[in-house]
Amino acid sequence: MFDVLNRPPQTEKTPEGTRVTLRMPVDRATEQMAGHYPGFPILPGVLLIDSVRQAAGFADGRELRLCSIDRARFASPLLPGDELDLSLLVTPDANGKIGVRARGTRVDGRMAAELSVTLEPVAAHA
Repeated sequence: MFDVLNRPPQTEKTPEGTRVTLRMPVDRATEQMAGHYPGFPILPGVLLIDSVRQAAGFADGRELRLCSIDRARFASPLLPGDELDLSLLVTPDANGKIGVRARGTRVDGRMAAELSVTLEPVAAHA
């Protein structure tokens, strides 16, 4: 299982929602990158989306699951040795869903991805 949270992200409550920031060394996903493109390993987009889910769950204080990917734009590949600065705005709605807008930037300043997803809390088993 891929765990992006090697240390707790920074969170800040704002009038718009909760802002979450973290830096992720891409090498944490070395195992998953190895077979993504043979001979040209990159961080799979699904792991970037899951990183957003994990960081939003930390900010929300609950385990969250993905409901929908509303927008995904992958602009620059994340390669072994890169670090990703991930910035999220987490906004719960009145129906219990959680909207997340995220932007990932490589440490060289190039945008890696922009995402907009909808999450929801994982129901507790009775």
